[in-house]
Amino acid sequence: MSFEVVHGSPQAIWVPVEYEATVYVGGIVSLDASALATCEGAAMMPQAAGYWNDTNYDIPSGVVIGTNNRKPLFNTTAKTEYITSATPHDSTSEFVLTGGPYILGGREAFVKIDVIDPCTVLRGSLVDSAVGTAPAVGTVTTACGGDATDCTTSEMSVATVAGFSTIYMRTGANKGTYRVLYSASTTTHTWYKPMYAHVSVGDTAVAVNVMPFGLSTVQLLATYSTAFDIDEAVTSHYFGIDVLRLDLSEQYKEYVEFRWNPVNWLPFAGRLSES
Repeated sequence: MSFEVVHGSPQAIWVPVEYEATVYVGGIVSLDASALATCEGAAMMPQAAGYWNDTNYDIPSGVVIGTNNRKPLFNTTAKTEYITSATPHDSTSEFVLTGGPYILGGREAFVKIDVIDPCTVLRGSLVDSAVGTAPAVGTVTTACGGDATDCTTSEMSVATVAGFSTIYMRTGANKGTYRVLYSASTTTHTWYKPMYAHVSVGDTAVAVNVMPFGLSTVQLLATYSTAFDIDEAVTSHYFGIDVLRLDLSEQYKEYVEFRWNPVNWLPFAGRLSES
């Protein structure tokens, strides 16, 4: 599962692909804020650099929903279709026509995107370093001390961030329970509100650095930008999102519904003033 718009996209439009860039269906695209003078089209939004992506400045523009390749191309690693832009001069590439104001028969690479803004609600999958790899499930090795506010498990995918991570009980008496973690570890987990029942040895759980609701820090999957990579510390380099729904109930189908926090649109003004 890649990114998709749940609701709130202003419209779907065709846009040119940045020269010599490869764009993946289901990924988040943006304009390259580091090269505005030569930026002529959409490119995959790179991973965040700095707090709130204040180094890259790139702004999310939309979710790719199609290409103008006459014959679809499929990337087996990204598990989705893609298109690569090359020079249109004397091009023999088979690109079909697009809508909108663009020249007919220009033989240029285009993608169709669902435009997004701070009010658009999206759904994005949560993966561990690669498409198709789920967050690690931990098995409880040391039960809680009787107050149902802690446990020790086998190793999870990444060390949690105190106050910005969630644990979800997959099996046991507390199956279906979410708690915000106040620990920073791959194996030792503590939370404030007690669970319904005692956490027992053999229970299973999954932990991710995404909040169950509200402001959260996340990082895009490198290269493809088609999911959030939970195998990231999100302590030095991250985007900010507003979580509406976090679903960790089923392995390989973990996802988050969210809006890009408005702060993702603010750094661009500063970038323009520097150019």
